[in-house]
Amino acid sequence: MGQPIAERCRLCQEPTLEERAQRIAKAVRKQSIEVKENWEQLKTRASNWQKQVEKALEKLQQLQKALDDLEAHVITAEGVHTDQQPVGDLLIDSLHGHIDKTTTSSNKELNPQNYVTNKA
Repeated sequence: MGQPIAERCRLCQEPTLEERAQRIAKAVRKQSIEVKENWEQLKTRASNWQKQVEKALEKLQQLQKALDDLEAHVITAEGVHTDQQPVGDLLIDSLHGHIDKTTTSSNKELNPQNYVTNKA
């Protein structure tokens, strides 16, 4: 009882080692829960991002196929165009025959039925 009253009150207010350990354990558990929640959010965001990347890739692949198809049609059209005789070189008498020939070949090339069957 030789301790002054102020010193005894200070000792009563200081946490014991066990209390400090409990506070530290509680703080660690709280941080652990926050880390787990943040990890789950990160996984969800990464999964959503992956789905968006896959959708973009699929659309780009579709675009590439459409461009390849278009290129094939342009090459075919250029071949038809190259085979045609310039209008200035046609004789007036044979003009109707050339028009009919061009119309018939163009209709075959542009026929949607041909396009569908050629694609399959």
